[in-house]
Amino acid sequence: METFSNKVKQAIMDAQNGFCGMKDCYIQIHSIHHKLHNTEYNRKRFPLFLQSPFNAVGLCAKCHRDYSRHFEVSEFEAEMYEEFLNDLILSKEEK
Repeated sequence: METFSNKVKQAIMDAQNGFCGMKDCYIQIHSIHHKLHNTEYNRKRFPLFLQSPFNAVGLCAKCHRDYSRHFEVSEFEAEMYEEFLNDLILSKEEK
């Protein structure tokens, strides 16, 4: 099963200054959580979004266990991100 690249993990760590993304939690990040679950179905349907920083949040172990559902995105949101990322790639290829 794919996971986030080291580049994405580091970007999330840097963006969150190494601390949990849950509001009012000041514990260091323990893991990078997929907002949209990393399933076979989602890997086929949203290949660009699934492993992107848009689908990631750094959480401490407690918040990952207790609050990760607060960060979930809908399939509609995932579709919008996927379309955006696809358009971005196409525009880069045109240059």
